Amino acid sequence: MRIDLVFMPGEGEQRERAMAFEMPGVPQVGDQVTIARPGQAGTAGFVVRRVRWALRHPEPASAQCGAAPVAGTTDSVVVECDFVPGPYSAEEHQPAASKA
Repeated sequence: MRIDLVFMPGEGEQRERAMAFEMPGVPQVGDQVTIARPGQAGTAGFVVRRVRWALRHPEPASAQCGAAPVAGTTDSVVVECDFVPGPYSAEEHQPAASKA
């Protein structure tokens, strides 16, 4: 499942950046996420703040007795994350994590 992670530097501030990942499930509020990147010494750490789902349904919202149910689709799943410092934080990640 494709998950878009949005990294938030602080409450009310503009998002810092976003990255897309293929994941087996959706991280939940409070989960910790660690990202390692090639060529970067250390990692970037985050805690999930909120999960936003964008859904689409092909039919009007009326009840249809006896009809076969029609399933909608998931347009996107956006996971907002807060920066957190960690023991292996990359130097590039430390300034953003210290704001949190």
